Amino acid sequence: MPQPELVFETIISNGYAKTLDPQARTLLVESAPLMEAWSRTECRPKPKGGMEEWAKENKLEPESCGWYHGTWQYLRLLDMVAVPHWHREFYNERLGEILREKPHADILISAAADWGMLVSLHEAIQIAGATPNIVIYDICKTPLKACQWYADLHKLPITTRCSNIITENIADAPFDLIVTDEFLSVLKAEYKPLIVRRWKELLKPGGAVVTVAMMGGATTPELREGYARRARLLLEKTNGDYLPGHGEGKKIHVLERCANFAEFHTRHMVSGEEELRGLLSGFERVECRRITTPGECVNPTDSFQIVATKLAE
Repeated sequence: MPQPELVFETIISNGYAKTLDPQARTLLVESAPLMEAWSRTECRPKPKGGMEEWAKENKLEPESCGWYHGTWQYLRLLDMVAVPHWHREFYNERLGEILREKPHADILISAAADWGMLVSLHEAIQIAGATPNIVIYDICKTPLKACQWYADLHKLPITTRCSNIITENIADAPFDLIVTDEFLSVLKAEYKPLIVRRWKELLKPGGAVVTVAMMGGATTPELREGYARRARLLLEKTNGDYLPGHGEGKKIHVLERCANFAEFHTRHMVSGEEELRGLLSGFERVECRRITTPGECVNPTDSFQIVATKLAE
């Protein structure tokens, strides 16, 4: 199976990756405009859930999550959204350990903004020399299309399913490993205990959830304004290396998308370790490490790196 070259120039400091490696940047430059195009046809209105739910409840404009998925990778190029890459060392270490022990593991990626979590899993697969079975569930088809794009590019076998993992049947269960990045940070309070219980139900005995979650408070109007302002400043500082070949007009277009993102996007972060451990109390073993990351609206932001394991029979 052809594999991408591993790029380890990333500087790890204080537990997170401080720079975007050249391979990831190249992928983002190619796929960001693609994701914007896919979001126009693949992001659909949903009766419940999805990244647009908060905005719809507050009588704002979006009926689908297109504003989110079509902008996400542009913001990644500005390092303005929380991504698995920030936790590269953690994912390499913990996923690598599990995959060395279970090289043919059944793995669920439980929701994905784009192909970022799949890249982190792919890297751990290469480190461990594993050949797992990977299935990705998300409520929207756009991130699934992005994951399939990456998988096709690297000849990595995956299965994608468009489904609400909390409420719908997961035919591919049970799993040895569930991995997801910041899913607990985007779910409203009422959904958090539901997804944690669901994860445990979907695991095999001895299986584990590996994830991260940001700590913080409400997304206030002031934070939204500051976020949009920072995006503008960062875009103004970029030259032709932001989206080579697209010109200054594209930067103006991206800025408009970033402003919409700032208006609509709402994080529902955990309040602290006590809340997190309460949510995960149904698991027999929980490892929780607190680190500081660049953050999104609040810079920096503390995050938790988590491994929750179900008791083996």
